[in-house]
Amino acid sequence: MKRIGALLFAGGLFGDVIPARADQTATNLPPVVVQGLRPSQELIGPYDQPQWTARGRFSSNTEVYVLPPYAFFVDLDYTGTVPRHGGETRNLFTQEFELGLPHRFQIAYENNYTWQEKHSQVTQQTIEGRYALADWGEIPLNPTLFGEYLFGVGKEYGDGDSEDIPDAIEGRLLLGEQFAKKYQWALNIFHEFETGGEREWETGFSQALSYAIRDEYLKVGIEMQFIRETEEGERDAPEYEFDVGPSITVKPSERTRFDIATLFGVTDDSPALGIYAVFSIAFGQGEETGEGAAPVSTQHR
Repeated sequence: MKRIGALLFAGGLFGDVIPARADQTATNLPPVVVQGLRPSQELIGPYDQPQWTARGRFSSNTEVYVLPPYAFFVDLDYTGTVPRHGGETRNLFTQEFELGLPHRFQIAYENNYTWQEKHSQVTQQTIEGRYALADWGEIPLNPTLFGEYLFGVGKEYGDGDSEDIPDAIEGRLLLGEQFAKKYQWALNIFHEFETGGEREWETGFSQALSYAIRDEYLKVGIEMQFIRETEEGERDAPEYEFDVGPSITVKPSERTRFDIATLFGVTDDSPALGIYAVFSIAFGQGEETGEGAAPVSTQHR
């Protein structure tokens, strides 16, 4: 009898519960969409910089900001300059080694090898440093100071004569910013002067605007550069060079990237065509993973 009573009690209990559950209706909540940042826009490192700035180079001829501390990159560059008024194409091959340091500093070394007029030689070796004035986003356009000393180690050949390439000093102001979701921009304002020889002065700017088709893995854009050049004794008779053209960036892997730009000369003093190709590889990503982007053409004038 006790077992029968227990079964009857259980049956009555579940009989009350089951109908109550059957009467309940499901509530469908509205979908929640999480708006995430593109990988290139994620902030990394101690300077809170977006990944697209974390390579130092923005494009084939324009730099941007600084590398994260202890990030190390190697760039292999080719620059082909086709003269407007005849003569042989100047072929410049550059190897650059860049290292990020703490406190928004960066250092680099370059070796320049030139092949022109049946002569091949190492023409210049350079050391450079840069310093960002603040963490990213604290100052509009994120200004960065850039200084470079160029050691002339080769010869200049022309009209059958050869002269030693003089040393030179260059200073730049680097600016960069993100616009909307897919547009990135960098501008370099520079002045370079030789310490000997004809004491040439070069003053101008380079800038690049890129559009991210597939974030950092595929970008297209436009680059340009303007240079005002004078020599000692002829400062009032400058030459003006203005070049502009399309660019493309392809990133085949996390550590490698290709930058290619083709710039066409606009003024009579400009070369007819400049071809810029850069292959860069990261051997160390520093304190944070990620990388950046910025033109190629004005870097090795």
